[in-house]
Amino acid sequence: MGSKRYHSKTPGKLNYSLFCIGVCLIILLPLCDTFNLDVENPSVYSGPNGSYFGYSVEFYLTNSSRTSRRPPEG
Repeated sequence: MGSKRYHSKTPGKLNYSLFCIGVCLIILLPLCDTFNLDVENPSVYSGPNGSYFGYSVEFYLTNSSRTSRRPPEG
């Protein structure tokens, strides 16, 4: 009664998959970058503590009287 040991091919496929993911990350990460639209004069907005400032986005048009505002949702 000999028992044969079962060898799975999963570790080889897993290593190959991790290698492919690593190569893709090495190639694609330099292409991903964040930027500020106005580097010379950035605009920083803040509100009082506890005001949930930043939960909602406000759009403001400088040459128009229209402003779209949403109350914070917390």
